[in-house]
Amino acid sequence: MNKQNENSNTDQTKTQSKRYAFAQRQGDDFSCIKIMDGQYEGIIYKYNNVKFSTTENADGQIPLKFTYDVMTNPNEEDVKSDDFRNYIGDILVECVEEQLKKGKLQIDEW
Repeated sequence: MNKQNENSNTDQTKTQSKRYAFAQRQGDDFSCIKIMDGQYEGIIYKYNNVKFSTTENADGQIPLKFTYDVMTNPNEEDVKSDDFRNYIGDILVECVEEQLKKGKLQIDEW
């Protein structure tokens, strides 16, 4: 896992909301999310394998399924907890909704 100071010099961060920002290290071909406030402030992670579920949940919604890698965890928070997963899941939904509004979301069929 990378230390915070290893990312600081090369990050190109563009704020999207007060809660999180997109961050990309120079030379990487992927973007990460940096949490900007609250309990998980400073954690940088990236999503992998984002998919819509093929079945509805009990509320009649089709949830997003995803995996993630934590790149930086400066305060050593429990990033395997349900609370953290739910928190970053909410951020993912926000990102997907924003991209849908802009017409920039590409959905590949597998």
